[in-house]
Amino acid sequence: MKRVVLFLEKYVSLFLLFFCISSTAQIDSLEQKLLKASKEDKVEIYIQLVTKYGEIKIDKAVNYAKQGLELLKDKNSKDAGYFYMRLGNFYNKKSQHAQALLYHKKALEVSIELKYELGIGKCYQNIGVTHIKMGQFDQTLDYYLKALKIYKKYNEQSLIVGITGNIGSLYSCRLKDDENGLVYYNRALELSEKAGNDKFRAHVLGAVAEMYMRQKDFLKAKKNLKESISTAEKANYFEINISGWSNLSIISLEENKLYEALNYAKKALKLRLKLGHSEDSTLSYLTLAEIYEKLGDNDAVTSNYNEALSVAIKSQALPQLSKVYHALHEYSNRKKEHKESYKYLLEYNEVKDSLFNIEKDKKLKEIQAQFDWESKEKEVQLLTNENKIKKIENKNQRTTQIILIIGLVALTLVLLTLFYAYKNKKLANTILAEKNKEISQALEDREILLKEVHHRVKNNLQIVSSLLRLQHSFSNHKSSTVILKEIQDKIQAMAIIHERLYKSSNLSLINLRTYLGNLLTYFNTSYNLTEQNITINTVMDDIDLDMDYLVPCGLIVNEILANSIKYAFLDGSNGQINIKASRNQDECILTIEDTGVGFPENFRIEDCQTLGMQLIQGLVKQIKGTVEIISNPGACYIITFKKNI
Repeated sequence: MKRVVLFLEKYVSLFLLFFCISSTAQIDSLEQKLLKASKEDKVEIYIQLVTKYGEIKIDKAVNYAKQGLELLKDKNSKDAGYFYMRLGNFYNKKSQHAQALLYHKKALEVSIELKYELGIGKCYQNIGVTHIKMGQFDQTLDYYLKALKIYKKYNEQSLIVGITGNIGSLYSCRLKDDENGLVYYNRALELSEKAGNDKFRAHVLGAVAEMYMRQKDFLKAKKNLKESISTAEKANYFEINISGWSNLSIISLEENKLYEALNYAKKALKLRLKLGHSEDSTLSYLTLAEIYEKLGDNDAVTSNYNEALSVAIKSQALPQLSKVYHALHEYSNRKKEHKESYKYLLEYNEVKDSLFNIEKDKKLKEIQAQFDWESKEKEVQLLTNENKIKKIENKNQRTTQIILIIGLVALTLVLLTLFYAYKNKKLANTILAEKNKEISQALEDREILLKEVHHRVKNNLQIVSSLLRLQHSFSNHKSSTVILKEIQDKIQAMAIIHERLYKSSNLSLINLRTYLGNLLTYFNTSYNLTEQNITINTVMDDIDLDMDYLVPCGLIVNEILANSIKYAFLDGSNGQINIKASRNQDECILTIEDTGVGFPENFRIEDCQTLGMQLIQGLVKQIKGTVEIISNPGACYIITFKKNI
């Protein structure tokens, strides 16, 4: 058995190498031909390039498909339908589903115009798949059933097998109706067995296994998974084995069979790397780390987390990188390594912010693409209507001229009467349309800003949670009253930000001078600074910051002020604390100094292990700044960072 496995591994590697070399040579040859080809031949070359690049580089395939469409005079031809269909598939893979749906519907229009029923069925199936990705499951079922009806009419067995399996997945995975899902799965298995389609049979068996996994019926799930893997190996369909081994590993973890889970997870990772799925290998490394942690092998846990982080950073796949940082944050927390846990939490939040902005930009691009497409469609429709009118005019020129003359004479009197009313109505409609557009845009902007605020509040609550955990770790010798007071100061520093947002018309920026003024008012009241003979002076430029910078700055000022009030002034002596905020082009400088006792000789912040000093260092790093501490004779902190607006 071992020799057979080694043979298969060698065979797969050689096959993949040969495929890559062969595909590259063919693509180079086609691109050379494209330079000298005629306009008619170019279309056929574009079709071949789209097919080749569709498997290895989607952006290239999209570019060639669009170039092919531009060359076509007849946008209702079979070639146009092919380009529209492939563009729909490519945009689905790029997760730009609104654009994918537009192209699939355009392909459907072409198929209807050509009266190509099988093409109509395939378009229905593609539109159904797109609706699944958009979460519109009821519409998906309608399109799937329409496609199945057409496939049965033409007795297309391979297409019937595919759509039957799709309907089973829709019922089981999306509509949570396993009973109907199993009916269609079994029908698809019977049809694939009759047709001798091992590749699709392996796929359906894997889907059935996942259904049983959701039901926690692991015995049936394992039986179907092993049959799926065996069938896939017969058909040289090795990609299905990745999900098969991964699912077997998950089941073994559920059953607490850790060494069995480890064996399956290693097989899945090995096959992923062999097939070149480097981006997905991140998840395999995380699974292995989880298993090794349960086995108590700390070296293996660290090694797999490092591999996961290395692959995620190298591939720049933000969703995977987010999962890795979150897993490292939780793992460090379990090991009571709170400083490392806090560091990974900051990294996790930064990646999540990037993902949020990417999703926001992507949504705006999809809306713009849909608007551009609709505008283009209207132009095409207008041109089509004009051509039809010209044909009618050429056929009935004399009759049309007579009717136009009579009509013009009759309408002139009416138009003169209605002209001013029409003009006023048109003006009113234009003003109304502009107002509606402004209102709609304002609502969209407000919704995006509101989502952003909720997102920031959630992040701030996570920071509060981490601060509480750190406060607990560093508070072994403090009374509960002191601990609560320190926690209250930190939370109040963040609460003032949300109070300023509530009172401000701008939901994204807050003035630093106004914010620190409110914070100092709180300190004067909370610490009775007048009775302690302590005064705070401020000199500040007009600086606006968003929450990514304002929250860390507020917490930094809170820590420094609290330290100065508690430790800088001995025996009730008079003291001053001076705060200065200035800016130089895109750089901000925040200086906080007191007239107290200062720091010991040779003091270095890097060597200090107190919670306050570690927080200051971590928060300065979060805003990508630097901190310098001088004792001359009192304590002086100089924080420098780049302004983000």
